[in-house]
Amino acid sequence: MKKNQLPGKKIVVLENGLISSYTMREALMDELLRNNFDVYILTQTNQFRKEVESRGLKVVNIGSANTNIFEIGSYIFKLFWQIRKIKPDLCLTFSVRPAIWGNLIAGIFHVPVITNISGLGQLASSKNIAYRFVRAVYPLALSKTSKVFFQNKEDLKFFTTRKFINSKQADWIPGSGIDYHKFAPFNVSRDKSKFVFLFIGRLIRDKGISEFIEAAGEIKKNYPETIFRIIGPLWHQNLKSNLISESQIESWTENREIQYLGEKKDVRPFIAEADCIVLPSYREGISNVLLEGASMEKPAIATNVPGCKEVVEDGTTGYLCKPGDTGDLIDKMILMLHTSESVRKNMGQLAREKVILEFDKKIVVNKYLTEINQLFYQKSNPRYLTPVPSPNKEEKFRFQTGMHMAG
Repeated sequence: MKKNQLPGKKIVVLENGLISSYTMREALMDELLRNNFDVYILTQTNQFRKEVESRGLKVVNIGSANTNIFEIGSYIFKLFWQIRKIKPDLCLTFSVRPAIWGNLIAGIFHVPVITNISGLGQLASSKNIAYRFVRAVYPLALSKTSKVFFQNKEDLKFFTTRKFINSKQADWIPGSGIDYHKFAPFNVSRDKSKFVFLFIGRLIRDKGISEFIEAAGEIKKNYPETIFRIIGPLWHQNLKSNLISESQIESWTENREIQYLGEKKDVRPFIAEADCIVLPSYREGISNVLLEGASMEKPAIATNVPGCKEVVEDGTTGYLCKPGDTGDLIDKMILMLHTSESVRKNMGQLAREKVILEFDKKIVVNKYLTEINQLFYQKSNPRYLTPVPSPNKEEKFRFQTGMHMAG
């Protein structure tokens, strides 16, 4: 045990999917383990369980809670039981359902909570009864939350102006951040005569998957050699109207409009093979997919919405299109097809430089460590958790222009 380290601190992490702790929050989980915390992941899936537990994290499958009242009841009971059993010193909650039920139950046991609002989706505008319920209950659920992190400043403003939380609770982080060492560009052997568009994301309509498929069908008519690939899991934790069925995916692949590659533990080889990342999402926190693609020097086409426009600079690192507008998406994809390889390469290099300087994952990790310091150790030992060293601008630029090309 390290000097001055206090033993026995437990952290419960509430996630909708275990893959998040395995991928986008890997660095945060590793830092918590390095600082001697016992970390429990309460989630709805066992996929990637072996990989997650091999790193020292403890996984508990508590099922999911969508709109089915029996599933919701089961989820709440299991969540209540596990928090009562584990007796955590801190809860970290991510996304809507964990942020509501996790915060309410943690409050019963007087456990401090740090919440990450990773994106609003339809919450900001939908009149659906489920979203209206969420908007009504959020102020209660978040009232005792120690800190609420927002991934973009428009979401932060939405919550504070509507009095869901007070401004002292709120803080901004640059999404989940990017590990630009891990997501570094590398060359792969491929047929460069065939342009590859790549969509990565959960298969839900909010991600713009329908617009991507429609665009693929239209573009194929005049550019038949163009390849359209989709990576991502079938998703069941959402309103039925927002879901994509397995039969729909089969029809897309049968028509040869797209190649569906399923869910991947490591998307880097597929990003390396792509010419352009496409994400026509209706709204994001900060898109991890766009950060990963940019870090690997790929230009992107994304919608001009919160969570996407912060990453993609229109005309500089890619192109922005109108949300829900298939015609505009097609125009931007054809524009990218006609953009020369040298210009696209320059777009990708500028994209990597931008995310290195603005979205370094160490910024996110240090925000969490600072908040945990204040919750646990500020009075007795304010420097208990050591911040992760972050390269300065000159060091980042040196890395970006030099050693990253190896491998």
